[in-house]
Amino acid sequence: MNNNKTTPWTKAQFENWYQQHPVIPSRDYKKTIEPRIVSLNEQPDYTVENYGKVNYKTNDLNNTPLQTTHDLYRILIGDFKQDKPCYIVIGGTHGYEKSGPLACLKFAEEDAQKLKASFNIIIYPCLSPGPYEKELRFSEGRVDINRDAFLEGAQTQEMQAFSASLKELHARIFKDDLSQKFTAAIDLHETPFMDIAIDKESAQAGGELFELDIFPKGMFLIAFDEDQALGNKIIQQVRAEGHHVVDDDTLYGSPNHNGILLMSEMGEVTGRVRQLVKHYTTASFTTEYCDENLTDNTADNERVDPQMAALRGMFL
Repeated sequence: MNNNKTTPWTKAQFENWYQQHPVIPSRDYKKTIEPRIVSLNEQPDYTVENYGKVNYKTNDLNNTPLQTTHDLYRILIGDFKQDKPCYIVIGGTHGYEKSGPLACLKFAEEDAQKLKASFNIIIYPCLSPGPYEKELRFSEGRVDINRDAFLEGAQTQEMQAFSASLKELHARIFKDDLSQKFTAAIDLHETPFMDIAIDKESAQAGGELFELDIFPKGMFLIAFDEDQALGNKIIQQVRAEGHHVVDDDTLYGSPNHNGILLMSEMGEVTGRVRQLVKHYTTASFTTEYCDENLTDNTADNERVDPQMAALRGMFL
């Protein structure tokens, strides 16, 4: 391990970090993601709602600064009668994790069609459209929005909009009855090869020493202790569909409970999306599909299918 500390980034380096990364044409949000979201509004019992906008400073191909604006969408599927279970599916919390938005859209286009008679479903397909199209983990200022997921006081525009949207939806659907909650929520994540480079940059930005931990392979779930039974069903479905579940004894230093990492054993963790939505749901999960060979050149189905299996497990 290199014991030489680097000089932490300046405020200007953090402020300019996001805009210096170009949009990747194959990830262009307005061309590849937004049209698929908007087209779902034509399906029976589907309602696509705009819950906000996000504005980003970026550079064009000539390195000229400009402002871009993206709409934020949620998809409501079902008749929303209160006698039905109501689930929340979330993707694109970390922009570079491609499987979340793709799995959300595939689930909306296919599986949800059959489930809407028995369930109400809310899908947030892409919380971070700007970072998604630049293949970035972080938003402007190099802020991780999955460390900024708070009911009040979030600093990022993505989390401010998402938190307000959840609050408004809960009040609308449950008539301001705080004793009622959504049935469960799942936030779709992955750990690809890029994490190695991201960790190195994070060490440089914060002046921290970098040391690579063991890279797990396969799917695992992060769950609150009281949600472990449903978590087991989700993991069983992932296995049943032929996908590998992480079988290491530990997950990032905590015990591995047959593919489930329990919140109580992770140490102090704050600001995660699963914690934010837990205020409004009975159960809340994060998926992690891990593979150090996973890159943007990986076939979409290889990274999307394990997430689809996890979603099906939640609805069993």
